[in-house]
Amino acid sequence: MDMSLLQGAVEAIKTDLEQTIRTAHYNGQAYEDGLRAKEALIRSQSLIIRIHEAAKVSICQELERVTRKFTIHPPLGERGPEVAISGYIKRKRQDIVVLFGETGLIPEVITQGPLAGSINSIGRERSESAIVIGVRSQLSSVGKNFDTLMERAFAETLNLRLRLPRLVMGEVYLLPVVEYDDQAMKANRIAWKRGYTPVEKFIRTFLGITHRDTGAVTEDPYKYERSALILVDFRQSPPMIFSTLEELKEAGCISPGFTGDFGLLTPTDFANDIVSTHRERHLYLY
Repeated sequence: MDMSLLQGAVEAIKTDLEQTIRTAHYNGQAYEDGLRAKEALIRSQSLIIRIHEAAKVSICQELERVTRKFTIHPPLGERGPEVAISGYIKRKRQDIVVLFGETGLIPEVITQGPLAGSINSIGRERSESAIVIGVRSQLSSVGKNFDTLMERAFAETLNLRLRLPRLVMGEVYLLPVVEYDDQAMKANRIAWKRGYTPVEKFIRTFLGITHRDTGAVTEDPYKYERSALILVDFRQSPPMIFSTLEELKEAGCISPGFTGDFGLLTPTDFANDIVSTHRERHLYLY
């Protein structure tokens, strides 16, 4: 991923978030306190859309090195429209979709599963040869929502892969190593909770659902081809994006003896890895 773009995105997130908390205003509207204003900001998707854009630009840059035969959705600089992909259980709009090929779309009538009889406007071949990227973040209540967040990530791949086993999927996840303090927000103050978020737990979990074997498309349908775990210390100015396990250990975010391979999850090579995997699996499109 273009790290300068990503750094700019997390800096803008910090600025927007903290200004909203301090002023208890968002989008020209006054709120009861900084917490309520922050909640409105989060619901608007204005923060996470910055990560979307950094990911989209990075993927386009990598693809343009090897092909021009693609379209990215939503287009660069736009929040919509999102493309919906039909999985086994449901049809769902995806955060980022890259479609390949120069011919027109050939709609598909789905014949099996819960969606039997419905129309997939993109078509089976175009759907299965796409790149689908999910972009998510959790800036507060990280520990409380961990199980729900991970179950959702697990279900996203299974829904699509049970119908489209050759689909290339990625996950971009923004996580603060220390959470903003919700109680301080009620007084329009910026403060942080004690202790670190469960960084080790996130690393282990993402390692368990990432790096699907490029050739074995019928195995491990729950795995992403590549995940980018963006671990950020928002207490610093500018905020620090962690790139190595050593940096995390030096900061005290993880224990000295932790051995999970964070190098497989860093955002640095995310776009390159996704495009390389897609090219290997769908070389005929290039």
